[in-house]
Amino acid sequence: MTSAQCCVDETCYTCRYWREKSEWAANGDRVTDPSGIMNGAPVARVDGQHFILKPYDQTGDRQWLGFRGRELTFRFNDGREVVSNDVWSQGEIPTRFRERLPDNAVIVSQPQEVTT
Repeated sequence: MTSAQCCVDETCYTCRYWREKSEWAANGDRVTDPSGIMNGAPVARVDGQHFILKPYDQTGDRQWLGFRGRELTFRFNDGREVVSNDVWSQGEIPTRFRERLPDNAVIVSQPQEVTT
């Protein structure tokens, strides 16, 4: 299968991966995770990058948290703010998916290094 064919029928891994993120956008920008681990977590798209914002974690073991536990504040286009110290990046949204996955937030706080 050529790259051009993939972009038409969206059957390659990359297309299926970003189609899943498009489904999350259609679900109110919330993760739909059959395993339940991240189900319902908010999704932010900032400057063409895709993020999952897991609930604030106060366990103290930061090595397993996204961005190693750095606290980030996201302001969504609707005015909501979400603060998380467990942010997971899914990477840069491919150009062909940007119309389906437009930016919906900005980061309003700079990451702070957390020492434990």
